[in-house]
Amino acid sequence: MARFQHTVTLAPVPRRWLESCVAALHDLAEGTDVGEAGLRLPDGRPLPGLVLARGRHLRPGAQYRPVNEKDGEPDAGQSVTVLAWDRRRETALEVVTRDDDPAHRAQLVCVCVLRLTNAARPREASLSTTLRSSGGKRAKYLGGTGQLHLDLDRWWPQATSHRRGPSRAPLSGTLTHALARVTVTVVPRPAPDGRWRVTVKARARGRSFARPLVPVATAVLGRRARRAFAESLDRAAVAWNAEVPALVRKEGEQLGAELADALLGP
Repeated sequence: MARFQHTVTLAPVPRRWLESCVAALHDLAEGTDVGEAGLRLPDGRPLPGLVLARGRHLRPGAQYRPVNEKDGEPDAGQSVTVLAWDRRRETALEVVTRDDDPAHRAQLVCVCVLRLTNAARPREASLSTTLRSSGGKRAKYLGGTGQLHLDLDRWWPQATSHRRGPSRAPLSGTLTHALARVTVTVVPRPAPDGRWRVTVKARARGRSFARPLVPVATAVLGRRARRAFAESLDRAAVAWNAEVPALVRKEGEQLGAELADALLGP
């Protein structure tokens, strides 16, 4: 088994700001109108490049597809399906992307499911991803699964409390492949200046015939791998700290308006 650990300092995100953003996104989606001419944003502007291909708008089973630029028809290889839409309970979306290029020997299908509990006051969020391949015997080596879970009710208390002691990680994830399994935990603590000190731990374990290879690779490349792990997190922290402070100064309604403008394209 290989173990990695690194701590970065991040600009904080107020919980009320996140809640206002979630509310603004739901308002934008619920205010979008569906008619014979297609989708229209709450301000009446048409939303090009996306159609309701099946079901009723924002009802479970509703499926949206992007439009091909060549023929103007819905793209059969991509879709967004509503699994649940209830602000007081759960919002869940399934995103499917298919690679149907005949030039590729293996046809890949990526399925992502995003769930949010209680949009009025978000408590939990999760993301699950499955990558499948139709590449014959080697298909299992091209696919895998990923799980990510964020307990919002635990994140902010841990990020602001100076209490010491063991606590369950509010953010955790697992990546499973035919040859390896990686588990990740993320724990925030308050920094003296009010920012977040976030510690990321990862464990990698080999599977199948690759099981004995992980300890060998760790012994040979351990120092280099740990340095790469730390450097990647440091780069992510730099990007976060460059963007997030400006974002959290904006109200949810402003972000919703900017998202609407972004959906319209240039």
